[in-house]
Amino acid sequence: MLGAPKFGDKAAWAPRLSESMDTVYNYALHGKGAMLPKGGSNAPDADVKAAVDCMVNAAK
Repeated sequence: MLGAPKFGDKAAWAPRLSESMDTVYNYALHGKGAMLPKGGSNAPDADVKAAVDCMVNAAK
C-alpha cells in the first residue's frame, strides 16, 4: 500500500531501519509523503508506536 514494505520483508525494511527509531515513529505518527498520519487511524500514539515496534521486530 503506497509503497509500504511488506511485513517481515527484511530487505524492504532495511532502508527504513537505517533511520533512528524516533524518526520511524515520527513518520508513523505524522505521515511521510503519501502516507497518512497514523495510517489514517485515530489510534493513540502509544498504540501506533507498539504497532511500529511489532513491524520493526519482524523485519530484524
